[in-house]
Amino acid sequence: MPGTDGAGEPAERRLIVNADDYGASAAVNVGVARAHEGGLVTSATLVAGGAAFDDAVARLDALPALGVGVHLTLCHDLPVLGHAAAPTLVDEDGRLPPDAAAFTRRFFRGAISSADVARELRAQLARVRDAGVRITHLDSHQHLHHLPGVGPLVIALAREFGVGAVRVGVTPVWPPRRGWLGRQVALRLMAEAFAARARRAGLRTPDRLAGQGEAGALTAPWLCRLVAALPPGTTELLCHPATARVVGDPPTFDRPAELAAVTAPEVRAAAREAGVRLINFAAL
Repeated sequence: MPGTDGAGEPAERRLIVNADDYGASAAVNVGVARAHEGGLVTSATLVAGGAAFDDAVARLDALPALGVGVHLTLCHDLPVLGHAAAPTLVDEDGRLPPDAAAFTRRFFRGAISSADVARELRAQLARVRDAGVRITHLDSHQHLHHLPGVGPLVIALAREFGVGAVRVGVTPVWPPRRGWLGRQVALRLMAEAFAARARRAGLRTPDRLAGQGEAGALTAPWLCRLVAALPPGTTELLCHPATARVVGDPPTFDRPAELAAVTAPEVRAAAREAGVRLINFAAL
């Protein structure tokens, strides 16, 4: 049974379906557009240093109902700044650290300065803003905005740029997924601390995040079960729809299958039957 509000009325169940990596490639941009126009996707986060950034921005005129945030990037993808502007973060080849683990090790050893992180993230936000995008929210590649030391920078930048909402990775810890328990616990603890700090700063957040453990492997049956059992409040579901793989994807990542899942008629029907209201971050 759904929960109730203070007046005894059934509490609303709201779902934000956010497509990460918008702007990473033309295949992602096409997939996000299709997933929004014919599926559940209500929101996307734009990669400022993405190879298809300009194409992603150009498509937005035809997608007026799509909420667009910034997918803050501190590893794996290309930065906006060069080595000279952020020398401890961007290497001489103009690359960020290869993955979240490499960034985290270097950041906590003091090898990456907070000032360089702030400069790069500010440049990413400025590039999106200057392209004429109304930024609805912030999240980050591999959830690095939850890290102690990075989170306060992100909150300050959200306020500086007038962004009112952020993702929080409050995900279930139990039952543990194979090979994921330590990561689930760490993400949950950091996300809860980040969420409390963000809310004290006046930022809005969803209540929880779904799909983290299923990233790159969403299926229509799983989505039908999710919407049928959605708890009261606001849930964010992350997804990665595209018409083709992206360079650097893990072997288990299947973006075309996720595109098929989020556009499956049975999933849209399940959401309607469950009375789930689809929103984007602007409605928080």
